[in-house]
Amino acid sequence: MNLQCKCVFRNVRSLMLSMVVISCCVYPILSEMEPTCSMEGEDWPTDPSLHEMRFDMGYGEEVFNAYLQPDISSFSQGKYENVKTPDHSGWAVKFLNLSPAPVDYYWVEGARKIFMGQLSPFNAKGTASFPNHNFIFTREGDEHDILASFKMTPGESLYFYDPIEGKEENLAKLTNDEWQRYEKQKRSQAFAKTYKEFTGRNYLSLYPRPPPSHKLWMADHFGQTHWVTSKETHFTRHPPQDELKRVTRRKLQDDEPRLLSEYRSGEQIINMTLEVISCAPRVLETQNFLSDVEVDHIIAIAGAKNLHDSTTAGGSGRSSDTKTRTSRNTWVKRNHDPIIDSIYRRAADLLRIDEALLRDRDQNEFPHLESKFGQAEQLQLVHYNVGEQYTAHHDFGYPDVSNKNQPARFATLLLYLNEDLEGGHTEFPRWANGETSKGLFAKPARGKAVLFYSQLPDGNMDDLSHHAALPVKEGEKWLINLWVWDPVYEVRSL
Repeated sequence: MNLQCKCVFRNVRSLMLSMVVISCCVYPILSEMEPTCSMEGEDWPTDPSLHEMRFDMGYGEEVFNAYLQPDISSFSQGKYENVKTPDHSGWAVKFLNLSPAPVDYYWVEGARKIFMGQLSPFNAKGTASFPNHNFIFTREGDEHDILASFKMTPGESLYFYDPIEGKEENLAKLTNDEWQRYEKQKRSQAFAKTYKEFTGRNYLSLYPRPPPSHKLWMADHFGQTHWVTSKETHFTRHPPQDELKRVTRRKLQDDEPRLLSEYRSGEQIINMTLEVISCAPRVLETQNFLSDVEVDHIIAIAGAKNLHDSTTAGGSGRSSDTKTRTSRNTWVKRNHDPIIDSIYRRAADLLRIDEALLRDRDQNEFPHLESKFGQAEQLQLVHYNVGEQYTAHHDFGYPDVSNKNQPARFATLLLYLNEDLEGGHTEFPRWANGETSKGLFAKPARGKAVLFYSQLPDGNMDDLSHHAALPVKEGEKWLINLWVWDPVYEVRSL
């Protein structure tokens, strides 16, 4: 007998809701159970916030399903009519180098120039910034040869350096490859203008980028709940060390017992409830995602490793940023042992993603996919001492203009490993709400999981996914980051 799952749609006119989606599951108490509460294919609701946008940029008529953020009365079920302006004034800015030569870019603070990085030809990089911050582009290796200056304007995310300016004499000097990359960026620039006029938000992706291939949980109103189940039940006893070997068995059939099932709870499934705590950005939380045994196991792994200054790039050691992030971390591969593998499988069920997509696959699994590499990064184990933090930032990056996949981080799953601390909350400083100008604070709790998305349903990056790890005031903080990508994982795209 299959696990039954129903979606109920309601049109609540009295509360001015366009659509409320309530997902609920019925759990049959039988021995033969499907591992998840599945809403596959046509049963998964189409996001009602996607609206058809027709336009012509000189290439003929095009159609794009754009995300239009519902108003606050919808999110609050009629309780509030006006959204509060957040106290936090920062936002995502994206710098684009539309020249055939690399350039360096700097943040200018008074008389100081702080080197931010290098932009390769026809590519982009970004950061989180604030009103009136100043940046410059310089010739590669010469900070005094300023090519362009930019002053950050509220509401504007895209800043272009374009010495070609579409002029025929300049275009004629480009190679065919350079011309194609330039044309792609100019087309995306034109689309971004149309998109902003239609949606009111900046387009941070490179057009045309398709919508996510993974599913997003609906977030129609605060307090909305979803239910999902998994066969990856909790470990309640710690296995002997000689049984915690590296996982070589990849694929498990649904009717097979889970690895080391004798050390688990004895239940056939674990029921997980996701509650929407923010609609824009989409943030959901679930309690008791990890058991005490699993938490202790993870912290023991961290204790056996050497923690390094935190990086943000999937275990490659790249993208270190000591100015904004003052913590230490290490990375753990999925196949480290059966407990870590089980956490990935449970996370896949929570995200409604096939677990095979979160690991490397053979040719027989998802044969239609070009890449056989997993779409999830290694687990990042992070430790914060008193005073340490990670200032407000975004998890997404800007892939190379020539990358046909346009890969980017899709979802972040935060797993909290302790609660005996003061401070250390995860803050979403710009969440849309009608009650307060302060941020949304997710409080650390042992075993708790917080899920948020870096992408919108139309494939654009979500600027509101801006988040921070607030300073620890007392004690210490242990945390896991699990990043899932769409449509493929490429660390060089950060």
